[in-house]
Amino acid sequence: MALRQCRRRRSPAACSSTFVPALLVLVISSTIASCDAFAALGGLPTVAPCFSALPASATALAEPLTSSPLATIDKQHDTTTANSTTSTKQQKLLDPWREYDYLRDSELEDTYIRPFFMSRPHLIVGRLLQVAQTLRKAKMEWDAAAPPPGTVVVSGAIKSEQLALTDRGARLCDRISSLGPVAVKIAQTLSQRPDLVGKEASEAFKTLQTANTPFDDDLAWAVIKENLQWDGPIAPGVGVDGNSIDNKDQTTLFASITEKPAAAASLGQVYRAMTHEGIDVAVKVQRPDAMSILAKDAMCFRVLLAIRDFVKVVTNSETNDEKVRKKQDIGTVINRVARDILREIDYEQEAQNSKKYRDSLAFLGFVTTPTVVHEYSSKRVLVTEWVKGDHLDKLSTEEGLAMTRMAVEACTASLVLTGYVHADPHEGNLMFSNDGRIVFLDFGLMSEVDDFIMEAFARGIQGTLAEDWREVTKAFKDSGFITDPISYRANDKEKWHTFGIDEVTGEDLGLAQLAQDMEKGMKKVEGGTSRFGALATVLNKELSPNWLMFTPPYVLLLIRTFLTLEGIAAKVDPDFNIYETAMPWAMRRALSPMTEDGIKAFRSTLLTESNRIQWARLMDLLKENDAGVGDNRDITEDPDLVEIDTETSELKSKAATQHVVADALGTLLGSSEGKTLRRVIRDLDSTDLIAKLSSKEARPMRRAAIQAAGGALSLPSIKFWKTKKKKTNDVSKTVSIANVRPSSDESTAMRKRQTKWRKKVFWLLLASHFHRQIEAGWRGAWALLSLSWLSVRISTGACVR
Repeated sequence: MALRQCRRRRSPAACSSTFVPALLVLVISSTIASCDAFAALGGLPTVAPCFSALPASATALAEPLTSSPLATIDKQHDTTTANSTTSTKQQKLLDPWREYDYLRDSELEDTYIRPFFMSRPHLIVGRLLQVAQTLRKAKMEWDAAAPPPGTVVVSGAIKSEQLALTDRGARLCDRISSLGPVAVKIAQTLSQRPDLVGKEASEAFKTLQTANTPFDDDLAWAVIKENLQWDGPIAPGVGVDGNSIDNKDQTTLFASITEKPAAAASLGQVYRAMTHEGIDVAVKVQRPDAMSILAKDAMCFRVLLAIRDFVKVVTNSETNDEKVRKKQDIGTVINRVARDILREIDYEQEAQNSKKYRDSLAFLGFVTTPTVVHEYSSKRVLVTEWVKGDHLDKLSTEEGLAMTRMAVEACTASLVLTGYVHADPHEGNLMFSNDGRIVFLDFGLMSEVDDFIMEAFARGIQGTLAEDWREVTKAFKDSGFITDPISYRANDKEKWHTFGIDEVTGEDLGLAQLAQDMEKGMKKVEGGTSRFGALATVLNKELSPNWLMFTPPYVLLLIRTFLTLEGIAAKVDPDFNIYETAMPWAMRRALSPMTEDGIKAFRSTLLTESNRIQWARLMDLLKENDAGVGDNRDITEDPDLVEIDTETSELKSKAATQHVVADALGTLLGSSEGKTLRRVIRDLDSTDLIAKLSSKEARPMRRAAIQAAGGALSLPSIKFWKTKKKKTNDVSKTVSIANVRPSSDESTAMRKRQTKWRKKVFWLLLASHFHRQIEAGWRGAWALLSLSWLSVRISTGACVR
């Protein structure tokens, strides 16, 4: 009837605009009923079998709602609303989004949000139409404003074309920003990948890192008042209610605050304010519609996925490849991403994350986070001390390089050492402070990495630099990227099958073949051993068609982290090698395994079952690195600063690797993480080791020891730049800012404690092995004499050198 009336009174276009949304609402709300209809016609026996063949993502829409937790949530919501009403006055401006509040504790799991939207299908339809129309308009505007083919725009040369391109990018960002936080997060990631979206689009998307479309200031004041339980003005002349009198004697929340936001992000915007205590602060206010958009987008993904899967099953168009790959349930990935993004809108959790991240990297000395002012903060308002520093776009080349290197070092250290990773390190969330340290911002998205994953990543980093693709393949297998056992197919027409298992040893035969294919792919792609993006390309395009691979949900944010960092690094240093930067931390993790399997592998690599040194392996490693050892770092005239020579010759690369190993050994001996290393040294059969060091086979090792000792004798004492000395101006005259690292008082004290314990541990281990030689009788006496002779030879050779 409604459609017939529409045809009589309106144009066909108007009828379509009315009928299509209504039809979509009917389709979504009738998903369950459709199965009952099929059953009634005799095509299907019952509802349950109708969906039993569907994957979890499709059956999610068909499960009955009788056991839904919606009723429980409603009760909790009513209680929460009643309590909040009595404790503080609710702001009417926020009423349109209030019904979504109780979904904040749901982690956006399907069992919670599905019942919510099944009674509100028009919200999902409206959101899907909004996204489709917005992206369509964005594409049309982008294409319409494209410059003529062959036009090359040079800054300052063709001003009209340059202005047109700028406007084109601004309109694109406005469209993306209007879609909310999920779309903005995707665009922020793509801003670091010009290889995927083009240079112009990637540059345009970068503005979304610090310059999103802000929401109305009155809404911000309403959020602050409701969440901080404040009824008066926000500051003199700011946030004054229409029915209140603004006068100088009226109490205000802040002494002053900017009337407009200083920055706008995907989930909130920041104002600069001054507290009554005289603290210069940043006031981060959450968008009032953040929860509603996150919930709707999560449900939209599930609806689209369910419809797609249902159509494939009904039409029997699902390929064997798709069936196998669904062992990694896409619904699980959606749940993980939705849950991670949801955590971003809990500012109390973000405050805790900020402190945890700062504490976890305190040993570096150059990483910090803004100090939270807790008395002004809540779940939707976060107040921190104002950071005195600049973002990348306002830094000099040297400062930008320094900040980028510190960012990569911090993130790789957290990936393989601490297991607590910042998952959103785009340019807007990084600042170079006035004292030379890097400041991380926005701790809503964080990743926690298990010990066995950290060990696998560490082996992968070392294997990539050494071009040991078998080790890289094993690391991928251990971390869940590759099936166990490894599955293979020659072409897309074949079914996946196990490559093969050695009946005698039980070894996975696919390991060697996959390693060979990976080597071929990495050698073909540009930046194979220097760019993380190159590895991702090889895995996705070269290997995945023939080797069954999955992307574990836990790794999604980690991939985003390092693709983003690599994009920033490439901007300031085209020759930047992310693996070389990660190598010191990977080596420390390799020498300090935490898992049972890692500890066993570490011991078996160094010692035999009888605790004798694995001499053959040790000599093989020495031959690989035997090329002019010694410390080749350039030391400046200022003993408080170390400049790292950035030449990439093979000689210095090997010397740097040896220095990394030595530094890791020295650091771990005096730290709590070095207990496995200390036990290996304690259990080592030192009598056998000394005998082997005195043999002819050990000549290369003795020569290396002489060269290393000679290099050490020629070096002055090396110290870190302490931030409190504020020697930035002097640094610029003597060394490159990019090659120095400031050190905090906390990290300096930590290094002193480690040095103290390292000396203590060294003498304890030495005394232990000395007593062991005495107890060994004549063999021990001979070993001590040999050790004395070796010490004299090495010392003399070092002095002569």
